[in-house]
Amino acid sequence: MDDNYCFQNRVMGLISGNGAGKTTLSECLLYNSGATDRLGTVEGKNTISDFSPLETKKGFSISSSILHYQWKKVNVNLIDTPGYMDFIGQSQSSLKVVDSIMLVVDAKSGIQAPTEMIIELIKKDIKPMFCILNKMDLENLDFPKTIEEIKKNYNLKLVPVTVPANSGENFSKVIDILKNQAYEYKPGSFKGSKTDIDPGLKDSIEKSHGELVESIIETDDELLSRYLEGEEIDSGTLNTVLKKAVLAGEAIPVFTVSSGKNFGIDILMDYINDLAPSPLETGTPRVMDITKNEEVEIKPSAEGPVLAYVFKTMADPYIGKLSIFRVFSGTLKVNGTYYISGIKKSFKFNNLFKLQGKKQIEVTEATCGDIVAVSKIMEISNDETVSSPEAPMEIEKVEYLQPTLPKAILPRSKGDEEKISSSISRIIEEDQTLKQELNIEVHQNMVWGMGELHLTITKEKLKEKFDVDADLITPDIAYKETIRKESRAEYKYKKQSGGRGQYGHVFIELKPLERGSGFEFTDSIFGGAIPKGYIPGVEKGIREALAKGILAEYPVVDLSVNLYDGSYHTVDSSEMAFKIAASMAFKKGMSDASPVILEPVMELEIIVPENYMGDIIGDINSKRGKIISMNQDDDGKQVIKATVPQSESFGYTVDLTSLTQGRGRFSQEFSHYEELPAHLAEKLIEERKSVGE
Repeated sequence: MDDNYCFQNRVMGLISGNGAGKTTLSECLLYNSGATDRLGTVEGKNTISDFSPLETKKGFSISSSILHYQWKKVNVNLIDTPGYMDFIGQSQSSLKVVDSIMLVVDAKSGIQAPTEMIIELIKKDIKPMFCILNKMDLENLDFPKTIEEIKKNYNLKLVPVTVPANSGENFSKVIDILKNQAYEYKPGSFKGSKTDIDPGLKDSIEKSHGELVESIIETDDELLSRYLEGEEIDSGTLNTVLKKAVLAGEAIPVFTVSSGKNFGIDILMDYINDLAPSPLETGTPRVMDITKNEEVEIKPSAEGPVLAYVFKTMADPYIGKLSIFRVFSGTLKVNGTYYISGIKKSFKFNNLFKLQGKKQIEVTEATCGDIVAVSKIMEISNDETVSSPEAPMEIEKVEYLQPTLPKAILPRSKGDEEKISSSISRIIEEDQTLKQELNIEVHQNMVWGMGELHLTITKEKLKEKFDVDADLITPDIAYKETIRKESRAEYKYKKQSGGRGQYGHVFIELKPLERGSGFEFTDSIFGGAIPKGYIPGVEKGIREALAKGILAEYPVVDLSVNLYDGSYHTVDSSEMAFKIAASMAFKKGMSDASPVILEPVMELEIIVPENYMGDIIGDINSKRGKIISMNQDDDGKQVIKATVPQSESFGYTVDLTSLTQGRGRFSQEFSHYEELPAHLAEKLIEERKSVGE
């Protein structure tokens, strides 16, 4: 393999919201190129892309899939990503390794919330993009209006290259504005036949052609001056300048298609060959030379240093583990030894596979722009860099969006706790936006996801892949108890039962402390009222009593206890007796110190379009929340910081999605503890009592 092979490679990501038709589009690309001999459909549950049993059952993409085809000597590697926001981590990892993007838009419903998020991510790391207006066979479409709305709402530099001559159920003709050529399609054939532009459309197409030429020329100052001087610009030059503008993110060519009918896609495939960049034209992500601990620039070349990035893992209990990576530079070969950045070890790659959905095709080597997999090296994880042991490097890792919806996960069968934990760990290998933690305070195994759908699919994966049945429930809340005023208490523990007795006598003083202070024990004993050897028993008795408060048996915090007096018996006293006396004195003292229940309060940072502000603020207020600040970010969105009790924030992911049609996002972290309102405390105490009875 050499740089000429690399130059013929393309690496593209298919991005859209759910239902826009990108999986159907990928089927058309594979079928038209001859990579597959049948045209699969989502309805028929037989697409190359959605191959897992869960995807087939659900009828939508859950995980990204790797595809490839060859069209007129150009090799196109595709990553088809899921459309639901819950699986956006798959899109984030894919964006890291693609050189260009096909943004698929439902021509009728427009850009959806997950796609908006992807557009935001792309703006931070500009990549060449194509906009595919799909489903042109739907009724009541307004092509110019759709284009203008996308331009206005998302500030995208759209440049229509193909437009529909008709739409709705009669959609059968596409006009290539750049070439001033119409193509007509017939059912059963993906190839458009050249035909004349309808006389009624000629004027508008000529106008559109002029606008397209001007929009291309405007991206090149030298060409613009030549154009203004009256020079006619040839099509070859226009193509070259358009490609340069696409690479720089200064133009986003728009193509109109119907993936359902497979119309207009052959033209798109030609333009992918012409306008999408090769791996040699895009460079590599940010790379650190591990030996020198400094950033280096790697120029992609088949002969250059080996550099690849693991962006996807497929962990299966039957076929083993596949680590899937994109090669940015160099040539990897079977039986070669390569360095893995995260674990700082080298491994021999005994195999390499190209993927076509679930199909694995053995290859002997891979170079710039190839997407391949190595199997059964268990130590490799997502976001690892593969390089040469002689020149170890590390690519900057993806910063994934953090999961925001927690659930407690409970096994349906006793003894499956450990199996659940290990199985979820295996699923997390595939999905960086899933998180598992053991909450010590409430003694629950927690799993965090991006939304209800994400966690539901995780639960179904547990069953499908690992035969584990589990339930997901709202987590328990780590309430605590404290006191509001000072109190004093005395307790004498005296027991005589024939033989040696028990005697411990203490006087203690309780004082509230500031929130977050925890617990403090002091003693001001003087004159030997209690021997020093018994004082540790007093502290131990109080610390044990802190574990269960007197209101609802929640841990007690934020108070100090001072042992200031007591008495002892020379024969009957013991550390145990003083421990019991201290415990009883503490409970007595706490009941006299105005005890209250505390609830955890979370700080939320919510980012939403401005038109949802009123709904968000009203919702925060209804959740007993408090607005801390409101600001505008660089993208013009509103950033709201607020505090909300944890009991109200557990399901906020679902609420925010509903309030903003999926266009809002948030993060949360623990802030502080605050007194639970009396009416809620009473209800909680009664619930705890009824459970204990």
